[in-house]
Amino acid sequence: MAAIRTGDLPRFLASGWKSYRMFLVYGSDDGLVRETADRLIELSAGKTPDPMNQVVLEGEQIAQDPARLADELQTFGMFGGTRLVHVRNAGKVPPAAAGAAFAAPVDNTVLVLEAGDLRAGTGLRALADKSPAVAALACYADSAQVIQRLIGETLEAHGLTITPDARDLLAQALGGDRALSRGEIEKLALYAAGERTIDAAMVTAIVSDAGRLEIGALLDQAFAGHIRDLETEANRFFAAGTHPAAIFTQAIGHVLLLRRALRSGNPDIVAKQSRLHFSREAAFRRAVSLWTEARLERALRLLSDAVLQSRKSARLAETVTIRTLWAVSRLAGSDAA
Repeated sequence: MAAIRTGDLPRFLASGWKSYRMFLVYGSDDGLVRETADRLIELSAGKTPDPMNQVVLEGEQIAQDPARLADELQTFGMFGGTRLVHVRNAGKVPPAAAGAAFAAPVDNTVLVLEAGDLRAGTGLRALADKSPAVAALACYADSAQVIQRLIGETLEAHGLTITPDARDLLAQALGGDRALSRGEIEKLALYAAGERTIDAAMVTAIVSDAGRLEIGALLDQAFAGHIRDLETEANRFFAAGTHPAAIFTQAIGHVLLLRRALRSGNPDIVAKQSRLHFSREAAFRRAVSLWTEARLERALRLLSDAVLQSRKSARLAETVTIRTLWAVSRLAGSDAA
């Protein structure tokens, strides 16, 4: 087996992955888990895998039908090429099914198992650690060095630089989840469009904890299905200078956090790991009880589409934001006052 630490992921993804056909990607950083799994899929099967050679399963499906995993792994593509089996929420895969798969690698077939945090020495992680055919990739909160590199690479891609004090301020607000961190930096880059350098004032305006908490209260209303006051509250933020991108980015982050809580089955632990403000914990638990993964996926698509629409027509961005919050609220399955 190969146990890949979080800090060694870039090196492994650059070349080490070529020695393996089976991968377990796990850890408490849900965004990094998803990003790493997506990267392995791209490396193994290309940016646009042949849908005839790709199957995506949920751990629950295999739990209900343990033989399904072996069947999919042993199925060959009709027209040749690499076959990809991607299992999400893999922590629910029965150990016997995973052990049988690890013991019988199939040529030209790649298995990517995507899971949350797994305890060392137990279940799926223990099986992967013992198998010479499996690379187990740990995804935990980014170190200070990794956060600094993420800031530099993301802003450079947007043609932006950042002052040292602004970089330090931004780094302090990041690190709990790779997807959320990247989203915060992207949000900052969007806010700084047309500028060359980001300063501390820009970081404070977009990424400050105070602003995050206030917008969080707005999102709590939306995700609880409380549609009545959303327009009034959103307009209050706009009047104070809040950019729609700030609301969209935090809303997307909230979807990912709710999905992580649903998959883990323990919203209190997820809330603490993500440093959710204590004043929002009750609303977060209620939202977890209201939502399903399927409806969260629909909300994620709504928000992603709205981001693109608001970028294409900046003058309508505020209207698009309000309508999207309404749509999300309706998805919550409640229209309580």
